[in-house]
Amino acid sequence: MGGFGMTPMAGRLWAWLLICDPPAQTAGELAEALKASRGAISGAAALLSSLGMIRRVRRRGDRREYFSVPPGTFDSVLRSTGTVYGRLLAITSEGLAAVEGRPRGCERLLEVHDAVAFLARELPALMDRYLAERGSAINGAVLAGHTQPEEIRA
Repeated sequence: MGGFGMTPMAGRLWAWLLICDPPAQTAGELAEALKASRGAISGAAALLSSLGMIRRVRRRGDRREYFSVPPGTFDSVLRSTGTVYGRLLAITSEGLAAVEGRPRGCERLLEVHDAVAFLARELPALMDRYLAERGSAINGAVLAGHTQPEEIRA
């Protein structure tokens, strides 16, 4: 996931949490499964948690913290894309206003601004359409009595 602005450890941790059983695991369990230090797990978990990609919880009577990717987590991440691109659009718009009147040298900023403006305008509708289609597929499968991922996709 290094190409997505994340460390390889964050990618490994997120991938493991998407498939592990049980679905909530302690730092010690994650460190063992991923053959990584608890410090590496902690750093990756902090990053993923700040992005809303994992959940960290403590259980009553247990001092350990448990990490998981509950169902719906990634849908929430997708729903937040409009906000993210809206912020980037505001930042790049401010940047363009600050350099207004310069004869040249703003092409890169304008390129980013235009791309972000497009994404801010188009992504929310695309995400809404995806989430609606996904919800329809899952609801139909559950109503038909299918609960396993391979049954839902069939």
